[in-house]
Amino acid sequence: MTSNKLFESQSLKDWLFYLESQHPSEIELGLERTLQVAKQAKVIEFEATKIVLVAGTNGKGTTIRFIEQYLLSLGHTVGVYGSPHMFEYNERVRINGVTLNDKAHVDAFSHIESSRKGVPLTYFEFGTLAAFRLLNQAKLDFALIEVGLGGRLDATNILSHDVSVITSLGLDHTDWLGDSIDQIGYEKAGIFRKDRPAVVGLKDAPPSVFEQAKNIGVSEVQVAGNDYEIIRGVANSKWAYKSETQYLTDLNLSLIPIQNIATAITTLNQLNIELEAKRVNNVIAELSLPGRMQIVASSPLAMVDVAHNPHAVKYLMSCLDEDCTFANIKRIEVVVAMMKDKDIGETLSLIKGRVSQWHLAPLVDNPRAASPDELADVLNSLNQTEISSYSSIEQAWNHAKLTQEKDTLLLGFGSFYTVAEILKSETTGAKTKSD
Repeated sequence: MTSNKLFESQSLKDWLFYLESQHPSEIELGLERTLQVAKQAKVIEFEATKIVLVAGTNGKGTTIRFIEQYLLSLGHTVGVYGSPHMFEYNERVRINGVTLNDKAHVDAFSHIESSRKGVPLTYFEFGTLAAFRLLNQAKLDFALIEVGLGGRLDATNILSHDVSVITSLGLDHTDWLGDSIDQIGYEKAGIFRKDRPAVVGLKDAPPSVFEQAKNIGVSEVQVAGNDYEIIRGVANSKWAYKSETQYLTDLNLSLIPIQNIATAITTLNQLNIELEAKRVNNVIAELSLPGRMQIVASSPLAMVDVAHNPHAVKYLMSCLDEDCTFANIKRIEVVVAMMKDKDIGETLSLIKGRVSQWHLAPLVDNPRAASPDELADVLNSLNQTEISSYSSIEQAWNHAKLTQEKDTLLLGFGSFYTVAEILKSETTGAKTKSD
């Protein structure tokens, strides 16, 4: 690629290869370069669009999904930018619930390339600015932006946004964000804005979050368990949302965390969107996001989840214990592959008491991935003995399915890559059967 004309002629695959090769760092936190290029490319001003920026260790995608679907149900125009993608890069941007074609992304990349004038950008920074270009062009009522890593120094934080949201906090990406919840809370709360509201979706947020809110000068902070709460019904059959200004009853349960739904409702309140229980339940009924507590087979039961750290696995375990979907499950067999920079020991220890058989597989061509032998070493240290290893996730999943009994849950988890491989396997298997 040596000219704008050549840039425009490249496929999306070519562009993504180009972006991966342009900067030596996979992750480089900081805003100066991104802000400079954003101004040069004129993608930072959104005029009448209201913007929500969502940070958190887990739960960002599902929180955004509820907000998106509720706003769409009211007839608003809504754009979403999130990462990572599950199958195709195009998933990172949705306009009114629909992903864009390759040409739209190629045109956006070309615009950023011609505007950056040699300023180096990481893959994520380049993609973020291209997404802002696409959202800008759509002239939206609302733009919902998912923070990539941390918050304070994440490329998404260059925007002047109307509401800031923190969904959850857990120890993850400690090399970049710090090795304590207080440090991570400080980084996440760096998305707060002066004279704008913030929503904190966890009850036990560390002091650093509120210190940031005070220092930055937010207009108000809505905190789970204090300013809004979840009231569970008898036998966990229904729930209610209650805040000082809103009381919604007889809400349906979902495999999507209701804490994230409650945080989304609070965010909609901050956007001055009127809510009512019937519409909330309609959205809950249709609410799904690929790879998040996704049932892929019902008899026998098989499910995938992108849980990849202790915080996410704790929620996964609570669902297995409490949701009626799993009431008749006697055994759990697990297909797992994980990144070696995650807290593998703590993550797997949280679920080990429920697992009767472990199926380990590699993430092929991924240098960050732990090998099956590395996972087996961890499991052996946790006194786990029923362990099988395979050459691929597809092989592990298909073998586990062949021997699965009716009262057994087959669960695939460990990373986005793990879930993507399983879902591809399911799709391929379904096509083969239909043929």
